Amino acid sequence: MTENIPVIDYVLIYETQAGSIDPYAKQRMEFLRQVKSTGLHLDFNITEEEWDEGMESEQTGDKYRIIKIYAPFELLSQTAENIRLKMPLAEVVDLKLVGRLQRFMAYFATEVEVNFISAHYEHNKRHMFQGIENEETFFRPALRSLIVHYILTNIPIHVGNEDEKAATQKISALPYLLMKKAFKSSFVLHDTKKWQFEDDASRSPPQQNRDPTKLTGPQDTWTELNNLWANTYLKFQPLWKIRNYFGEKIALYFAVMETLLITLIIPALLGLAIFIYGLYCSVSCYNASSKLEEFLKGHNYRVICSSPSMISEMANKAVDRIRGDCNNIAGRKIIIEKAFNTTCATKIWENTTFQVASDDLFTIIQSSFDNAATPWFGLIVCLWGTIFLEVWKRINAKLVYEWHVENYENDEPTRPEFYGTTTKKDPVTGEIEPYYPGALRRTKMLLSFLVGILMVCWVFASLIAVVIYKTWARIRITTSNSIESFLLTTVGASLLNVVSIITLGKVYHIIAVKMTDWENHRTRTNYNDSLILKLFAFHFANSYSSLFYIAFLRRNNQKFFQLIGLTDLEDNCGVLNNCMSELSIQVVILMIFKLCPKLLMDVFIPWLRKLKNKICNNKNILSPTKNHAVQLTVDEYILEEDMKPDLGDFTLGEYTEKVIQYGYQMLFSVSFPLAPLLFFITILCDIRVDAKRLLWMYKRPIAFMAQDIGHWFTVLDLINGVAIVTNACVIAFNTDFGRGRPFYEQLIILIVIEHIVFVVKFLLTTMIPDVPQNILLAMRREKYNVETKMKSHPKSLH
Repeated sequence: MTENIPVIDYVLIYETQAGSIDPYAKQRMEFLRQVKSTGLHLDFNITEEEWDEGMESEQTGDKYRIIKIYAPFELLSQTAENIRLKMPLAEVVDLKLVGRLQRFMAYFATEVEVNFISAHYEHNKRHMFQGIENEETFFRPALRSLIVHYILTNIPIHVGNEDEKAATQKISALPYLLMKKAFKSSFVLHDTKKWQFEDDASRSPPQQNRDPTKLTGPQDTWTELNNLWANTYLKFQPLWKIRNYFGEKIALYFAVMETLLITLIIPALLGLAIFIYGLYCSVSCYNASSKLEEFLKGHNYRVICSSPSMISEMANKAVDRIRGDCNNIAGRKIIIEKAFNTTCATKIWENTTFQVASDDLFTIIQSSFDNAATPWFGLIVCLWGTIFLEVWKRINAKLVYEWHVENYENDEPTRPEFYGTTTKKDPVTGEIEPYYPGALRRTKMLLSFLVGILMVCWVFASLIAVVIYKTWARIRITTSNSIESFLLTTVGASLLNVVSIITLGKVYHIIAVKMTDWENHRTRTNYNDSLILKLFAFHFANSYSSLFYIAFLRRNNQKFFQLIGLTDLEDNCGVLNNCMSELSIQVVILMIFKLCPKLLMDVFIPWLRKLKNKICNNKNILSPTKNHAVQLTVDEYILEEDMKPDLGDFTLGEYTEKVIQYGYQMLFSVSFPLAPLLFFITILCDIRVDAKRLLWMYKRPIAFMAQDIGHWFTVLDLINGVAIVTNACVIAFNTDFGRGRPFYEQLIILIVIEHIVFVVKFLLTTMIPDVPQNILLAMRREKYNVETKMKSHPKSLH
């Protein structure tokens, strides 16, 4: 037996000031009065006199006051019309394509959803919309929380003196009161418990004797997401359920991650195969090189050392023995000639054994990254990037159509944080609205750009410091152990670079948010796009500058050290000046260690926090209730949820991290064939970690809407374009395929590769439609049917 109890749509909590004066108590009460005047219902223990006086009396025993907010259907309905939400009509759209591929993919599906024709919601025509017969479930959980959040954040407050209360001086009350600590927190509850009465079937208590403050049993929505999403690894994500619970913005993030994961399968397997092939070639080269000493034993060293030409001739004969098994023949010839010269300099030829240093295990693994197949792999990955974006455009078009948000940005409401310097009449609606001059915003954006340039200069300064350390360490640190020397120089410098990247990235993130707030964008989409461009411009320099330096600037840079006064230093890539292996190691270290902060924050710290809570609550575990379930009062559950940290801008942080990883595996894919496999494993694990974070570890975020992934798509497309150039340059100048050739041949290789890939990229972009044909047909049919249906239904109040 259960009873219908209103859903708690929003929660506000503030701390009582026992024995002290709360300076914001009056503003808080004024805000709550305005909340009540909007039509929202408040469950708040306060007397009529306190409402009238605008102050609350001191309470003893309760440290926190909890305000539960309920939204009646009529208010949700009217607000949905005001913000021009699209809702499904009672007519089904069949978008399913029957085929072998579709039947095969159905085995991995986690949900079956029915798509309906949609139209802008109208309160007086609500009877036309699907599911209106049940007002409690008509608005899905994500929409309910979004509408209530919209109402609350659009209640204004005056922050100046009484005589300054002009329309242009109003700001959003709730963010202001949260900033001033007038409210401790505001959030939406997770649906992890049903709002139902405790029921003991053995005694069946009367309805009036039941305690409405008990919470028992999991809610279906949360449980389904936990089972189908957080605890399922080999199936598709339940994107519709994610969207219904967390909103379109978060759902689109997981959709693009799923698309990236699926399309990465081919380059990941191909990269693994190329690495195994390279490892086989490296072992074959090692076996062939080990026989060189036997080949050289029977020769007369006195004759060989008689002239440089004889040394060169003998070196040619030696490399001919390994030519079919080893790469970098020109470099190996230089090593053999150097060994000859060292032997000849001793002048004790009869008692000297000619020795060529064999490759150790580390060198074998390093050389496996650069083999005959890696240039082709780099080209394939560049084309894969274009295919991935084209596939995503089609999936995005399908999802936003089915989710009825394809025109969301045209109807997007104004950000509550937006303010105007004056007022202006809207040319469309004729209403007086706050106005902010575009020239002023552009000036602020220019200043933000200059701040970004200053931070990029700090990035270059930190890079120079790391280069100086590595060069100094390579020259000053002498050890017979090659692995120890490698750890102290290459790995040590790379780790310093990682620390610098993470630190500067955190600092600039704070600066970028402050600068974007200062620019005062009208809509959330414009705000996000501006912030995305700032972050990417900085992270591109911060994350990839060391790789560009190793790949293209590290050779013959003695003049640079002379310019900064360090005349005795020179940073190069060894005797052969081959930077390919250094580039591979840098990519590996950056891809792995850049994940450490996320692993710490998202896995280990929550695990430790959970372990601590488990230990603290051990006594509750040892004394379970009769029904073997922990029963909490509503207020206890709310305070338990309040202890969880705020999620913040979840998608911003996740997109930033994934785009940086995407750049590592795209820009220098030639140098590290295992990068797609490593990226694949990262995304596969991260999707489930993020699912558990959203469901278990953090407060439930506001379910914001979106019709695409914003400027992140532009960023990914830009990375794809730059990757074509960088990989072509690496192939022409750094790989064994191009290294050692005359400069004009290298230039020809660069131009040919670049133009071929750009042409194929253009053809792929042109040939693959951005919107599937069945979606275009469904959109045309929907437009016709909606116009017909809306005209045939006059306005009604029922």
